[in-house]
Order: sequence, then structure tokens, then C-alpha cells
Amino acid sequence: MHFRRKKPKTNCGPQIIDVNNLLRDTTRTERFRVFEVSASTRRYLAVLLVICGLLSTVLSTQFVLGAQPSLLIFLIIAFIGVTNIVGGLLLLSSE
Repeated sequence: MHFRRKKPKTNCGPQIIDVNNLLRDTTRTERFRVFEVSASTRRYLAVLLVICGLLSTVLSTQFVLGAQPSLLIFLIIAFIGVTNIVGGLLLLSSE
């Protein structure tokens, strides 16, 4: 016994492409969205940067006092560095 497949019924009319808005510049609107997000999270970023500064101070005093460096400490220092760079750039963009 052979079953026939039902063809999906879709309305595939001619598609209209708006040529005038095909290459629209969206950098201005995207830039304002980044500014809005960074302005709304400014307080949290500042607190995060203060916490990162305190952590880097604690870790550097441990190195000065003679603690053995481990992979976990290096990963924490790398995370602190990346967080400081990204947070600082976002705070600069919100100004």
C-alpha cells in the first residue's frame, strides 16, 4: 500500500525586497544601545571594579609574603584583568 505525502500548503508569493533600506547604517542605533546599557549598569560596574581591585591587592600581598603560585591563582588574576579592562571600557563609554 502506497501513501501519498501531503504537500504543505504555503503561500509563496513573490517576495518584495526594499532595495533602498538594504544597506542601512545601523551603527548609530547600536551605539546608543550600548550607551544605554552601560549607563544603566554603571553602579554595578563600579562595585565590580572595586571588588576586583581588592582581590588583586590581596593576591599581590600573598605573592609578596611568599605564597606558592598555582594555576588557580593565575586564572583568578587573568579573570580580574579581563574584568577590569571590559568594565573600564564600559564605564568610559557611558560618559
